[in-house]
Amino acid sequence: MTFSNLIQCISASRRGLMTGVCCFALLSTVPGCKNQTPPAPSANKVKSQETASKSSSTSQSDSDCNTYIDNAMSMLEPERLEISSSLERAVALLNQWTLNCANFDTDPPTLTDSQKPFFKKYLGEAQLAKMDLTRFTESDAKFIRDSQLFNGMVNAAIAGKSNDVERVTAAFYYCMSNVALITNKQNVLPLSPYEICILGTGSAEQRAWIYIDMLRQLRMDAVLLKPAEEAPYKLLVGVLLNENIYLFDPVLSLPIPAKEQPSDAVLIPNPATLADVLKSPAILKDFYGEEAANRFSAEELKTPQVLIMGRSCEWSTRMRRLEDSLSRKQTFVLFRNLEELKGDPGFIAHLQTIGKGILKDADIKVSEYPDKEINASESVTGDLAKQIASIRLPFNAPVPYDVKLRKETKDGFVVPWGAPSKKLLKTRTAQLLGEQKSAIESFVTTRLEAGFPSDLIVPQKTRLMHLMAAHEATYFLALGQYLQGENAAAGESFNDYLRLYPGVNPERTIAAVYQMAFSDAKSDKLSSAIVAVGENKPPEALKPAFPYLEKRWRALRENASKK
Repeated sequence: MTFSNLIQCISASRRGLMTGVCCFALLSTVPGCKNQTPPAPSANKVKSQETASKSSSTSQSDSDCNTYIDNAMSMLEPERLEISSSLERAVALLNQWTLNCANFDTDPPTLTDSQKPFFKKYLGEAQLAKMDLTRFTESDAKFIRDSQLFNGMVNAAIAGKSNDVERVTAAFYYCMSNVALITNKQNVLPLSPYEICILGTGSAEQRAWIYIDMLRQLRMDAVLLKPAEEAPYKLLVGVLLNENIYLFDPVLSLPIPAKEQPSDAVLIPNPATLADVLKSPAILKDFYGEEAANRFSAEELKTPQVLIMGRSCEWSTRMRRLEDSLSRKQTFVLFRNLEELKGDPGFIAHLQTIGKGILKDADIKVSEYPDKEINASESVTGDLAKQIASIRLPFNAPVPYDVKLRKETKDGFVVPWGAPSKKLLKTRTAQLLGEQKSAIESFVTTRLEAGFPSDLIVPQKTRLMHLMAAHEATYFLALGQYLQGENAAAGESFNDYLRLYPGVNPERTIAAVYQMAFSDAKSDKLSSAIVAVGENKPPEALKPAFPYLEKRWRALRENASKK
């Protein structure tokens, strides 16, 4: 059965569901009044006044420094940057702080001669150059915005979880649900992490990068694992907890399952560790089934490539000094030390020593992939730039207008159009940050805004923007219900999406079928979930997942029938 046949089959048996800082201000001085010349003060009084003046100056300087940072961080919030605040002004504030408060000129945040041999072992020249910058750039500012976004995402994901294994597993599922897999490599675009999250689709490596950055906000280390000879679909995320490395597959959106799992669990709650897999190679063979030869093997995991994922600024001294200067209310993470610092052995030593040296023979390096992706996303031109602009277009919707101001012409009514409101962008951002209820309500109204009065003359681009926004909102509405735990409603809404938009976006169609199967299984509609994964031919990337889930859910259904 093909995806289109499956959609028709499922749609026919269901009912459609149609429900669905502060401002930047410059500190100004207050001009004083002109006074008559006072009598000369005594020596003691002069000394007292000088002391008071110095104290006041120091206090004012501290206040100014805090203002620079607080205003910059506020302007770089994901809900504000390039929506209601300016990237250039935020960067200017950060660099005022470097000049007036952080002493970057007298004490540059660059590598010392003693540090250079260590870093040259793991980083390339381009990475080292970005680490050694003495001023903040627009890319740095976007990284700060992204860090705040990831902090909000991971906190939304782990709410109510009682231990670290539960937290990293919940964060993984949250990331994979919000960033659906692009199964066709030709459809992968050079995008920033922020754009990947907003658009909600990415390659396996892009998804892994997002997940690893989310965990960094919990001050947890994670790496990307690849075989010595790279191959499609052979990559895993390894999360370092205590003395274990827990394994997650960003292609299949599933953890590698440990041998012991709860008998009633729809998805996989207990991830296997690297030590588990090396001890019992059958774990991977059983999980990947007939596709095991095309996926990671235990033998390859004995000496994998271990890639530390992150932008070069994350390891830089300038970002460390900035993080050290954040206020208590700014709880996001901007820096991770690669080498020893203040008693912390550093990321690389953590990798080399974890699990009694389980990765001692691995090839460890800091990946150049994040920097290259950022560079590529900032330098797109030509047809590729037009393609990316097109997929960004619906997030500008809706374009406001007042029907009361319409004027009749021989061809129909015309109205003055306002500037694009970017409501869909704001709503999707709120959804990523965990505000599902309000986001769902907004997605419902976005769908309604796709229509216009029949006699209104609407610019073609505006009409297209609204139609595309309705398409995106229909999918994200279903996703919001799923993330909120409204699984039955989510299953119906994903089906609604498949019924309304068959074939519009093949990658989104695959994601909707996959998420619908998860929703049905979690709402005790196991037979429907089994149909989705058992009678459907999956794309190459997802081949192992469908038979594994079918087998798992059939066992759940059989156990339920015995009770």
